[in-house]
Amino acid sequence: MMKLMLTGSLLALSLNTFVGNAQAADAARMAELQQRLALARSQLQRQEDIRDIEILQRTYGYYVDKNLWPQIADLFTDDGTLEIGGRGVFVGKARVLEYLNWLGQPVDGRLYDHTQMQPVVDVSADGMTARGRWRALIFTGGYQQASVFGNCIYENEYRKENGVWKISRLHAYFIMYSDLAQGWDKVATRNTRPEQYLPPDLPPTLVYDTYPGERTAPYHYDNPVTAPAAESVGVETDVPADVQGMKGMVDALATRAARLGDVQAIERLQNIYGHYFDRWQWDQVAALFADDGSIELAQRGVYQGKQRVRESLNMFGAQGLHQGEIFNHLLYQPVIHVAADGQSANARFREFTMEGRYGGDGVIGGGVYENEYVKDDGVWKIKTHHMYTTFLADYHKGWSEGPLPSPGPSTEIPPDAAPTVVYESFPHYYVQPFHYDNPVTGRPPLAQ
Repeated sequence: MMKLMLTGSLLALSLNTFVGNAQAADAARMAELQQRLALARSQLQRQEDIRDIEILQRTYGYYVDKNLWPQIADLFTDDGTLEIGGRGVFVGKARVLEYLNWLGQPVDGRLYDHTQMQPVVDVSADGMTARGRWRALIFTGGYQQASVFGNCIYENEYRKENGVWKISRLHAYFIMYSDLAQGWDKVATRNTRPEQYLPPDLPPTLVYDTYPGERTAPYHYDNPVTAPAAESVGVETDVPADVQGMKGMVDALATRAARLGDVQAIERLQNIYGHYFDRWQWDQVAALFADDGSIELAQRGVYQGKQRVRESLNMFGAQGLHQGEIFNHLLYQPVIHVAADGQSANARFREFTMEGRYGGDGVIGGGVYENEYVKDDGVWKIKTHHMYTTFLADYHKGWSEGPLPSPGPSTEIPPDAAPTVVYESFPHYYVQPFHYDNPVTGRPPLAQ
């Protein structure tokens, strides 16, 4: 009996030790899962922050195009600053708006396109501030006045307030600003000075010359290869300790990650459209559309259904690469919003157009896409493709002296329906409808 009792005690002790070790192992695994989950959530949050900052800056560019000055001022923090070229620093939202209003009001005969492209955005470890570098391609000028084009570099700062990203410092370093007809290779451009314009609150933070002067706008980041940055993701700590809570958080993270993946897939889809379109690959273009999709380019009317989309493309010429033709349609500045269920989406893109034939006429232009997309059996497709012409002009005369009307319906391949919106491109003023509201105020642009 004593031997049995001893054996039973040893067995109980061994069992308790086993259970204790198993519980300790489970606790260790849970701790590891909590840490990994917290890191994944922080990394996903940083990607969402970068996306939101890109939407903020791209919206700024679309608003600049149409001189929507109050809407631009709303994108700034109350203490935000603005510095354009050598004109000095304007401090506070009220002064930012004063400067913007001084630039002039939206009218017919004024082109003011400021394309935002090539972003490099870095978010701080705490996720509350960020910096971003952007390139701007600029087309400005008045009807029957000089056609001016140029480019600048933005080195901006951003701040998250109550979960919303805003511009806290906007600084545009001008590189070149030149008359289109004379060209940057013939005419030097000089930076502006504060005393020539509305007096600023502070002098310029940097004095420099534009082209042909040499000045590199300071970088907010180091070379990512020769001086790689340390991991700057702040790990969140409020991770559930129970399995059910962990499952709920994993499901929520999976949904958020899926929506970011949808955004990338839609941008890829639209960029592929641009590559096919440039090379006259009409079958490939049409294949990107849903069966009930539609296309509406400029004022040409609406072609409904994939087959009619394909037929409509013949108005530009026969399928296949054409010798001696330029048919470039560059796409950039996307603002993409995916529905909560991940089955539909809207996007705004900008297009820069260069068309012409060697030894013949050339055309330069720009426009805005406002498109809809649908996910069909897990694959994103174009539902409605609508390109609004901003300006179209004779390449040699420029938009000031040689503007062309937005193209109308084809007589050889008539559309299925009239244009959904009747408008006139430059020199007329027209704001293409936005599918989304101001990312800071949540209100629609007032000038629609």
